Amino acid sequence: MSDEMRGFRVQSLPRANRSYPGGRVCAADSCDTKLSIYNRWQFCWQHEPVHSYTPRGRRKKKAA
Repeated sequence: MSDEMRGFRVQSLPRANRSYPGGRVCAADSCDTKLSIYNRWQFCWQHEPVHSYTPRGRRKKKAA
């Protein structure tokens, strides 16, 4: 038996998710939907206008 110990290097923790003030309500008329603290917009999913998509992540390799 060996006295060796195995493990992982100490790494920093991942960045915390952005959060916004709690207790917010959708800004649309007659909508009382409570918004999540992680929802950055002022509207709920039903009333939020369409946003453009920004792709992120790895780029695909070009075919040879």
